[in-house]
Amino acid sequence: MRILIGLSVGSGLEGVDAAAVRAGGVGLDLAPAVAAAARVAFPPSARDAVRAAAPGAITLPGPEFVRAVADTAVHAARQVLARAAVSPRDVFAAALLDPARPAADLAVPWPEVADRVAEQTGLTVVHGFRHRDRAAGGAGHPIAAAADALLFAGPAPRVLVHLGAVASVLFLPAGGKVSAAVGFEAGPGNQLLDALVYHGTRGKESADPGGKRAVQGRCLEPLLDRWREHPHLTRRPPKAVHPEAFGRSFLLAAFDAARQLGATLPDLLCTATHLVARAVGDAVRAWLPASPSPRQVLVTGGGTRNGFLWQLLAQQFPGEVVARADEAGVPATARNAAAAAVLAALTCDGVAGNLSVLTGAVGGRLLGHLAPGDGRNWAKVAAWVADQTGEYPRADRAA
Repeated sequence: MRILIGLSVGSGLEGVDAAAVRAGGVGLDLAPAVAAAARVAFPPSARDAVRAAAPGAITLPGPEFVRAVADTAVHAARQVLARAAVSPRDVFAAALLDPARPAADLAVPWPEVADRVAEQTGLTVVHGFRHRDRAAGGAGHPIAAAADALLFAGPAPRVLVHLGAVASVLFLPAGGKVSAAVGFEAGPGNQLLDALVYHGTRGKESADPGGKRAVQGRCLEPLLDRWREHPHLTRRPPKAVHPEAFGRSFLLAAFDAARQLGATLPDLLCTATHLVARAVGDAVRAWLPASPSPRQVLVTGGGTRNGFLWQLLAQQFPGEVVARADEAGVPATARNAAAAAVLAALTCDGVAGNLSVLTGAVGGRLLGHLAPGDGRNWAKVAAWVADQTGEYPRADRAA
């Protein structure tokens, strides 16, 4: 039984999610279970730096910001270990999953963050999971599908819906066979909603907590119909949302349309929230395999805190059970952190962590870079890796 710590930084650059994962087995026989989860917000100085980043211009953060991010990750790791009643000496390794598409254009040096976490915790840190998939021709999304399949394996088919910066879907058949998972990024998510609030309030507000503004508006059906014809939404998988797909041009057109319709910001937010929910529902019906037995729909991500979005999403699955992922033992806001821990285990076990059929890569690849911990921990990790990969090469065997 190994214990791994997963750390994940969301696209909103608000803080660090951490998960302590107990994992029996090796490779694709891994049986992970989340023992504890925690979330630690970045200090005010770091959040101010994120808000001050100029949109559309790549900003290099100062050393204070990098130090604050690393310190927050270390704090999150220690907090989740305390909640799991685990000593750092008993941890096999840690993993850091950086944001896929941060809302602010901050060029955060994530390898340095990983090095700082390794330095302060003494743990070997696996990071940069998306880089190798991209080098092999993939999109780097959905990078955690294989890990999700292991985390959410169950006797009944499941549809995982992640409401993060973008909305993604993943189908897991009964029994949880990793190679049978089907998933992709369905459409826009919280990043679009937050951008509408930020620009609609001229920077005074950055989010719509709980969807309180959106629920006060009306859905602009003609605009929604036009949005649902977006090229990304009609394209066949595999697919990942391009950074500009629902970016600046989309926002400008949205506000122009609102002015022509005499609509308010709540109207625009209401319509965009409908778009997120409909994009998920349309994608599931169009591209995910039909299931002969009832499916369980499990939802994760920051969007689970948006009551209005939750209500609209549930309407897309009539007759099916829609629940937070907590019902399956994985906290809804810690899914990516838990998946990071599993990806680190797969890499150390010599098993490819990407599902190339979903990312578009030419094949399965070992993912990530290693920031060695202190001598004791590094010796443990190195000995494990050598033991798992010494007899025969499995690095190119796709999950």
